[in-house]
Amino acid sequence: MSNSYVVKGKFKLKYEWKQFTKTVQAKDEASAASVAKSILGGNHGVKRFEIKVDSVELAPVKAQ
Repeated sequence: MSNSYVVKGKFKLKYEWKQFTKTVQAKDEASAASVAKSILGGNHGVKRFEIKVDSVELAPVKAQ
């Protein structure tokens, strides 16, 4: 079963660092960080070493 995680951090784009917040589906915190790095790398063409993850937290559950 996978949970939703909120991954926050920054990545280097050209000569400056940009903040990011991504909500991803993963089985644990380490996998969530890896998925977020994969998404950022695919969308912005940055390498994994240019991405710094500051925090990984469980996403709040939305009541229906």
